[in-house]
Amino acid sequence: MEQKNIAEILLKYELGISSAEENQLIESWYEAQQAVEWELDSAEQEDRKNTILLQIQQQLDAKPSSRNPWYRRAAWISAAAAVLLIAFALLFIPRGQSHRDTLAAIDQFKPGQEKAILKLEDGSSIALKGGKSGVKIVNGTAVYLDGSPISAMELQSRKLTVEVPRGGQYQVNLPDGSKVWLNAASTISYPMQFAADKREVLLTGEAYFEVNKNPHKPFIVKSRNQEVKVLGTTFNINSYDNREFVETTLLEGSVDVNQRLLVPGQRSLISKTSIQILPANIEAATAWKKGYFLFDNERLDAILATLSRWYNVDFEYEDSATKQLVFWGSIDKNQSLTKTLTFLESTGQLNFNYRDGKIAVHKIK
Repeated sequence: MEQKNIAEILLKYELGISSAEENQLIESWYEAQQAVEWELDSAEQEDRKNTILLQIQQQLDAKPSSRNPWYRRAAWISAAAAVLLIAFALLFIPRGQSHRDTLAAIDQFKPGQEKAILKLEDGSSIALKGGKSGVKIVNGTAVYLDGSPISAMELQSRKLTVEVPRGGQYQVNLPDGSKVWLNAASTISYPMQFAADKREVLLTGEAYFEVNKNPHKPFIVKSRNQEVKVLGTTFNINSYDNREFVETTLLEGSVDVNQRLLVPGQRSLISKTSIQILPANIEAATAWKKGYFLFDNERLDAILATLSRWYNVDFEYEDSATKQLVFWGSIDKNQSLTKTLTFLESTGQLNFNYRDGKIAVHKIK
């Protein structure tokens, strides 16, 4: 069977639209690998084989019961298919020495971790410790979530800014107790104490909000081209500059987005000139907070922009048409960049090369 056909079947399996015959093919493949001796070129590939089979078995053991919500089952199917795709790419796609060298070079780009910078009103900044899970306000000063001090000196600042660089994420507890999770390359600014009549924050990038209810003091998030007003709710805002629209996805409660009301399960797409209210894919919008990326009919340039922020790496395209390739899939945020790119290569549509500190993207004709 050709490489492209195998990749297509695996992607259909991931999406839950593969036929019974195709499902049987995948399951038979897995069962066969436990009994057969693979002819591998190196101890490295032998280790890969053992790791892959262990991962697949762990996915099968973790298969959810019918009582679980549909989206958890979908996440399991996606993860299992991702492992199968990686297995196929690592073991059955021919790899030359130059490509192995490329993968070794790409391994220098590690998954993101908990890190951020706290900026004060006077222009000074403090690197927040990676071993701490976030920052909050206690008795008028900023401390880590476990209560330990951020600085030996008392922080005197009416305004705080938490900036998460590429290759990071961080949690912030606001003065009213509301919680915010910041994605990579994102920033939130807020006062040390909220005003008497409103709770206002400024956001760039992406964040997930759990806002405490207060009917007398609305919570306002200002970001590119939009203002979101709530009393207490759970929602996600994606306002990265590379996106055409600012996207707000509502999980619970209700929000007012530029004077348009959203209800749970809806999302708004806002540009300088338009606003759309559409059904939301909540799993795709919030997967980043749960430890994985879920791409639902996503263009390659959007996918690689996400990976660029998380792994702190730059991509360059040899052909701009490559950006328009569309993919579906789920990717574990904590896996190596090599495995993630191998997942994309296994579709047979493109490959990656390391060059001058960047990763070049090449479309296969």
